[in-house]
Amino acid sequence: MSEEAVAVRQRIRELLAEIFGGNRRLDGVPDTMSLREAGVSSTALVSLLVAMEDTFGFEWEDDVRPEVLRSIDSLAGHVVALRQ
Repeated sequence: MSEEAVAVRQRIRELLAEIFGGNRRLDGVPDTMSLREAGVSSTALVSLLVAMEDTFGFEWEDDVRPEVLRSIDSLAGHVVALRQ
């Protein structure tokens, strides 16, 4: 795993903590676990996606594949792929 991917995953976790008001309940959640299974609501996911746009400087495409939005790992992979 590249240093960039590790940094992106960590930043996504920080954004989730900000969305949940500093609540660290996602600390033990594996990067590959479904965000829905981890308790992230659809409203919180939308907030995360907007925060990711601001943080990483891109806009989500209307036709993004649903599997991209599944986990911290898949979200980070998408961001890293956009930067290549």
